[in-house]
Formats: sequence, structure tokens, C-alpha cells
Amino acid sequence: MSAVPTQTLLSPAAASTSSGGGTPMMSPGATSAGSMTGASTTGTETKLSAGMSAWQDAIAIAKQNRQKLQRQQANALNRPDRVLFCLSLKNPVRRLCTSIVEWKPFEYLILFTIFANCVALAVYQPYPGGDSNAVNAALEEVEYIFLVVFTLEAMLKITSYGFLFHHGAYLRNGWNMLDFVIVFIGLVSVCLQQTGKGKFDIKALRAFRVLRPLRVVSNVPSLQVVLNSILRAMVPLLHIALLVIFVIIIYAIIGLELFSGKLHNTCHYIDSGLMVEEPNPCSVDSKGYTCVPGESTCKNDTWEGPNWGITNFDNFFLAMLTVFQCVTMEGWTDVMYYVSVTLKQLKRALTSSKRN
Repeated sequence: MSAVPTQTLLSPAAASTSSGGGTPMMSPGATSAGSMTGASTTGTETKLSAGMSAWQDAIAIAKQNRQKLQRQQANALNRPDRVLFCLSLKNPVRRLCTSIVEWKPFEYLILFTIFANCVALAVYQPYPGGDSNAVNAALEEVEYIFLVVFTLEAMLKITSYGFLFHHGAYLRNGWNMLDFVIVFIGLVSVCLQQTGKGKFDIKALRAFRVLRPLRVVSNVPSLQVVLNSILRAMVPLLHIALLVIFVIIIYAIIGLELFSGKLHNTCHYIDSGLMVEEPNPCSVDSKGYTCVPGESTCKNDTWEGPNWGITNFDNFFLAMLTVFQCVTMEGWTDVMYYVSVTLKQLKRALTSSKRN
């Protein structure tokens, strides 16, 4: 049998290569399609790389935030090795105080006590001459309970955190310092009341009890954030206050130049020569406020001035005070009427100077 020759099927590109014996020839359509495919592949890879980079950045930021949170928690849980020079971390008394202080029901108890103390302060009705009633007497007895609870809280926190001489101590926190001052003043007032028996007047110390509602801030972190934000906002407000003071100084200087010594003229009775009962600045030449004809007459520099000599422009400080009174809108119309006489005299003086 004779061998049947095998024919190999060639692609068009291969056929063209074999026929031409050179570089394979490709059609223009195939070339443009290949370039478009390569461009789309490059754009997809660029988008994928940008997405991966953004994802990696987000992961890195999340890790940094988590590490920061962990450091904060570690600092919060970091206790000094020894507090009050004798209590170590393994001391059972200190461990008990720490567990009580960090116990949520204990925080709720302190908040309830603070609110109850606020109610007691609102209900208390002071009477003159040291008088009192049954409600006030009962509230005075309840006051000892509040003082015991707050003192116990301070002692537990001092035993757990330490007092002052290391990081995270009780008095290193400003709000805890406020709590300690309130508790200390309460203890001092009770001691003086029990030992003095009327020898000491403790009304001034008892007035510090109105600060006890502020103890809510030390037990509610969200309120601390709000108050700290308000305190930080005081710095820009201080700049605004300085600007207002600068404007008041400018107007005080203007008033000092225009109205210095002009508010001391007032009416006197013609018969007796005494000052009238309700003195006001007057005009000597009858161009402003005039006295009652035939009954009184205006005299120069015989009156200390309005408001017992406070409202005037005789010196810089009183001028600033008068301008500040006008800024507050309290009695500014009186000042306007006072200086209206001087304004008329000033206008007349300027007119005469122009004529000359």
C-alpha cells in the first residue's frame, strides 16, 4: 500500500508566512483590536493598583487608631506600683477599692446622690435671724449623709489611684481636685459647727455647697468634653473682647476730649442758693437745658456730676466706664441727654470759629 500524504492545515497568518517567507502580515483591524485590548488592560491594572493602595492606606490608618486606643486603654489601666507609700498592686484593700470605684452601680449611686443633693439645695429655704423650720432641720440631717457618701468616694479613689505624687493620681485630674475641695470644705464646716457651738460663723463655708452640682461633670465624661470645648473656645472670644476694649478706649478718648468737665453745671435756687432736688446738667447761656425762669439759675462747676460723679468724662477711667454703660444699653439715653447740652455748646463754638 502506498502512503497517503498528510496535509497540514495552516492558519491564515501561517499561510501568509509560509508563502511570503518573511515576517507575518497582519490586517489593520487586528492591529487596532490588539492595541485597544492592551490599553484596556493597562487602565484596569492602574485602577486595581490605585484601589489596592487606598485599601492599604485605610488598613494602616485603622491599625494606627487601634494601637492608639490600645495605648489609651493601657494608660487608663496602668496603675502605679505603690500608692500612699504602702499599698501595692496586690494589696487586697487597694484591689477592693479599685473594684468598687470601677463598678458601674457605684457610679450610678454617686450620680443619684448628686441629684438628690441638688434637690435638697433647691428645697432648702433660708430664714433671717437664724430661724428655721422642720424641713430645713431635716435637710440638715440629710446633709450628713451626702457628706459621708462624697467623703467615702474620695477615700476610695485616693486609695485606688493614689493621692498626688505620680501619674494618674487623684489630684492630677482637675475635676477630682474640685471634688476634693468641696468635700474638704464640707468636712471643715461640720467640724467647726460641732466644736465651735456658735463661736464660728460658717455661713461662708456652707455657701460652697452650691458647687456640688458641678460634681456631675467629673462623673459624666460627655459633660467634660462639652465643658472642655467651651473653655477652649474662650481663647478666640478673648480676642473679640480685646477688640471691644480697644473700641471702648477709642470712644473714651474722644469723650475725654469733647466732654471733659462739661457735666458739672446744674441749677440752683435764686433765693437760697441751694441746689435743686433733682439736679441735671444745664446750659449757662440758655442754649441747652435751662432752669426754671425766676426760680433757679444755672451755675458752673458746682455739682459733682450725674450718678454721684461717676457718669462723666473728666478722666480716662470714668470715660471708659461711661462708654461701657452706653454699650450695655443701660441708661444710655440719660447720658445722651446729659451730653446734648455740651454738644449744642460745641456746635456753637465750632460755628463761631468758622465765622472768625
